[in-house]
Amino acid sequence: MLIMTYLTSRPGYISDPVVDTSKNQVIYAHCVATNKVFGTKGAANPYHIRSHSEDRKGAAVRSLLPLGEMTTTVQFDLRKKQVLFHQAKTVANIDEDKACRTKLAAEVKGDIDKLFNHWDKWGWHRVTYYGDLEQPVRHIAALLGYELVEEA
Repeated sequence: MLIMTYLTSRPGYISDPVVDTSKNQVIYAHCVATNKVFGTKGAANPYHIRSHSEDRKGAAVRSLLPLGEMTTTVQFDLRKKQVLFHQAKTVANIDEDKACRTKLAAEVKGDIDKLFNHWDKWGWHRVTYYGDLEQPVRHIAALLGYELVEEA
């Protein structure tokens, strides 16, 4: 997260995936998300304060993330010297009481079946950033001497 935040001046959104191959979508879900996806100088998006989903205690933010935007999702694997990478265009904020509070649906750019069938090979979480950040990700992978693995 730190590498990409320093590179882009934008916060990342860590998530657990729900992959819907029938809609060519991935739903990035988590109980914590920013309300300024374009950085501290960008516009704030709305949010709701709700209970935490799993224990129904405390507070969690349901961030209503901007739609119609390209996102870039990455994971850096230090042991394998790889950067995992895929992109998707945001299409919906899912309002479902089950599971995580913030749920962002996005249409995957590329092969949804490849994404679905290989997701668990690198662990569960990924970090999503707003913007078409393919070139910066390619550059940082090259500078680090890491292989870029296109997930979709």
